[in-house]
Amino acid sequence: MKAKFLITALTTLFTLLFTHAQNRIHCPQEECSFQSGQKVYVFGNDVKLRTSPSAESKVLELLKIGEWVEIVEKTNFSWPYKGFDSPFYKVKYDDGVTGYVLGGLLSLERKTLNGENYYFAYSKEGDRIYLNIRNVMNGKYDEKKISLSNSHFEIKTFDDKGITGLDGMLYVDYFSEACGEDGGGIYLFVQNGELKDVAALSQVSDAGVYFHAEQFIFPDDAGGLPDKILFKKEQGEIFDESTHWTKTTVEIRELSWMDGQLVPDYRESAPN
Repeated sequence: MKAKFLITALTTLFTLLFTHAQNRIHCPQEECSFQSGQKVYVFGNDVKLRTSPSAESKVLELLKIGEWVEIVEKTNFSWPYKGFDSPFYKVKYDDGVTGYVLGGLLSLERKTLNGENYYFAYSKEGDRIYLNIRNVMNGKYDEKKISLSNSHFEIKTFDDKGITGLDGMLYVDYFSEACGEDGGGIYLFVQNGELKDVAALSQVSDAGVYFHAEQFIFPDDAGGLPDKILFKKEQGEIFDESTHWTKTTVEIRELSWMDGQLVPDYRESAPN
């Protein structure tokens, strides 16, 4: 059962990785590299477009955050950057100028929410992987760094989903490729142009043994309540799959978005 589950998950992952859809699966591994012909945005600011894949080569241009380049090819040469060995990419920029850019300075993708653009890149400190998010307003950018429990994910955008005072939401949606790996996600709310790291929800299962799932139900979702966020946590043990013998517990709590924070604390444990 576990082997079948793993094969199915990996097959789905590789299918998604190489499908150029609006939402792309991201990861720091080789299979998630930028592809030839792909339009990629600059994450860094004053990024050096160089004549060759070397940190000592001549600089042709300084690229601003949010500008885009077209990927020509990935080189075999890499350079340590933000905790990773980052490859150089040969790219085309502005009227066909060709040069080389360090991959870690390119955004995984661009997301636009209420006219504001958001850019994404990885960093690593020890064994911990982070997602760095930059949003550009009035020619300047702010940066938010969030810790990842799973390095395979999609980045999604939502409107306020019925919550008063929100400009919208970013959601880091984990892709779980193996039993026991977190398949939940991270919600970031946007309010008055500020990005707020709100909640990290978990969804973990071990085929045929147990499952743990957390979710938010927003006012605009089926079963939602006006101007409330329902936090639902479901846990279960599986005793016999053939007869669907399962013991499940469910907790639901109403939360409110007040003064830029979610109250009460959704992580507070239920009384015994």
